Amino acid sequence: MATLRTFSAVVLKNIRVEHPEAAFLPKLENGYWRSPKFSLRRQAELRKACLLNNIEPESIGMPPPKPQKIMQKKPPKGHKQQRLYEAKRAEIQSNLDKMPDKIQKWKKDLAIQKDKQRSSLPF
Repeated sequence: MATLRTFSAVVLKNIRVEHPEAAFLPKLENGYWRSPKFSLRRQAELRKACLLNNIEPESIGMPPPKPQKIMQKKPPKGHKQQRLYEAKRAEIQSNLDKMPDKIQKWKKDLAIQKDKQRSSLPF
């Protein structure tokens, strides 16, 4: 901590007294959740004051700090067009590879259809 911290007299008084662990946790009473005696902000102040005064926070009844969550890096979302670009490009390429076969089939079908339309009469 780079700056000199000054704490109120209430905070300094609270670090000298041992508190029950229930004072730091919310509790369920008669079907309703009751707030803890010390809010999370006050708990943080108490923890900092304890550390600056060389007192273990667990010795006054505070629960141990929760471990920090590991941040997961997500790739940027981007526009839909950018996300689907590779799949679209691959589909176009596969269609281009199949194109000679499609053209042959189309010409064959066209010739069959032309023969069907041709009259059977010689004139």
